[in-house]
Amino acid sequence: MLSAVVLAGGGKQEPLTEQEGVTNKAFISLEGQALLSYTLEALEEASHISEIVVVGPSKELKELQVRGYKFTIAAERESMLDNLASGFEQVDNSRLCLVATGDIPLVNGEIIDNFIELCQPHDSDFYYPVLNKEDFMQRFPETERTYVRLKEGFITGGNLALLNPGWFLNNKENLELFISYRKKPLKLMRLMPISFIPKYFLKTLSIDDLVRHLSALLQLKATAVKFERIEIGIDVDKLSDLSLVREVFRNNL
Repeated sequence: MLSAVVLAGGGKQEPLTEQEGVTNKAFISLEGQALLSYTLEALEEASHISEIVVVGPSKELKELQVRGYKFTIAAERESMLDNLASGFEQVDNSRLCLVATGDIPLVNGEIIDNFIELCQPHDSDFYYPVLNKEDFMQRFPETERTYVRLKEGFITGGNLALLNPGWFLNNKENLELFISYRKKPLKLMRLMPISFIPKYFLKTLSIDDLVRHLSALLQLKATAVKFERIEIGIDVDKLSDLSLVREVFRNNL
């Protein structure tokens, strides 16, 4: 059984939150529920999750607790990495922890369990899901994602990960630049060896190449997990994302 940390901290005011009349997108209303509640329900359904910690605004989170959701509140801080540290300070640092964002309403307990099981035997410090563009195009062709072209095709990441909290808390400062480039593939390439540049343009740069370099760069054992459940990649960052998930919910009613 694993702990889960959910990132539901606020951020700068954006067209998405302005339109919905909230200051934090985790509390946008979706079918009468806060967006965050769908992530919480999925984690409660997952058989491999024993406790949930949510990083976010205490007032709004306490209202969700009153409605029956069971989780521990961790104070939100300035940046995403600081928020993650706040959550990790509440869990057992000697065991892997599931990290999720609070804006992935299409996930369920089965999907979360599936990801955790694919990460077995859980002997790495970092497990990150790799999603294929073709899978997105087949189900949600209108969705907008940031993809990187590798030997295996066009790929993107998901909004779940398994991470070693102890490693993170000891190495948080080393992650600042990497995280700032996470949605900017060309800038991210600046952190890679010069030998990667021709491989990238010749389409021979592989997932394994990146994993090996990432492991050496950050001094951890990283593992990429090929995952077909693209629901973990449907997050709500833009007005178009919100329109998409609302349409999915309407069609499933």
